[in-house]
Amino acid sequence: MDKQVLRNELKIERSELSQNQRQQWDEQILRHLTAWEPYHKAKRVMTYLSFGWEINTWPLVEQMWAGGKEVYVPVVQKKPKRLIPTAYTKETVMEPGDFDILEPQRAQTVDPLLLDMIIVPGLAFNREGYRIGFGGGFYDRFLKDTKGIRVGLCYTQFIRDVPVEPWDQPVHLVMTEEGRMGAGNTSLLTK
Repeated sequence: MDKQVLRNELKIERSELSQNQRQQWDEQILRHLTAWEPYHKAKRVMTYLSFGWEINTWPLVEQMWAGGKEVYVPVVQKKPKRLIPTAYTKETVMEPGDFDILEPQRAQTVDPLLLDMIIVPGLAFNREGYRIGFGGGFYDRFLKDTKGIRVGLCYTQFIRDVPVEPWDQPVHLVMTEEGRMGAGNTSLLTK
């Protein structure tokens, strides 16, 4: 199936989930993630800031701040296409970026190689950790230059067969409302 056709179908399917169901599953996903030992060991974590019907990461950010973790969020740079991990604190000034996603303004950045964990969004993931994102290729470009544990957040019903291109970068683990599912290079998960 063509990626764009699948992407459109997944967006429709995601939008049909009730807010109560999404909220319940989001809470279960974050409970599983924050109970996981590699998460506790991670000091520098990059996460997306959810919007719309994405799995809600805002409570995760609050928990990371309370736990003393350094929190980074992606800032989109269109030319050249890349994500820049940028510090996010309670004092950070946020403004809508290129895709109307809130991004830090005038904040410190960090070398992607120094991140211990990267929380990755996706419309769907397969059992090998490959994903269907929003189609910009930003995360695939970014992930190839990281060493941290890559964790995708996904509802179980969106674990699917997805088309994989040679440049696609898998996550190491997918966290669902049912728990964690190893994918890709699982040797990092025992750190």
